[in-house]
Amino acid sequence: MLAQGVFIGSRVIIGNRVKIQNNVSVYASVEIEDDVFLGPSMVFTNVSTPRAHIERKDHFAPTLVKRGATIGANATIVCGNTIGEFAFVGAGAVVTRDVKPHALVVGNPAVQMGWVCRCGERLPEHLACASCQDMYRLDSETVSLT
Repeated sequence: MLAQGVFIGSRVIIGNRVKIQNNVSVYASVEIEDDVFLGPSMVFTNVSTPRAHIERKDHFAPTLVKRGATIGANATIVCGNTIGEFAFVGAGAVVTRDVKPHALVVGNPAVQMGWVCRCGERLPEHLACASCQDMYRLDSETVSLT
């Protein structure tokens, strides 16, 4: 679903059931997998060192948003990073490095504050979702469904 004021550039891949809210621009070299939510006015960048007087279209750094991820309103995703499956990027966050699957990140620069379930609820310390009852385990600093 594309909302009002959305721009989709060339060389963009968008999966199924993706919701792109108002005023989002998806530039070249961004790939968005299935079931992703992009909040209002969130931003992707595509060049690490932009200059108005230098063409750098051959230097676009790829960005990947994995299945089920959510990116909140007014967040910025710096190019060259991957947002993991079912990760949750809080509103206004500035992502400057990869985000782990199921990670909840907030702030500028974005830092991990916890874990989220596939249903979007924040996981408590024991990693059992109170909303859908899914159970997770922590292995090597990564959460996965049991």
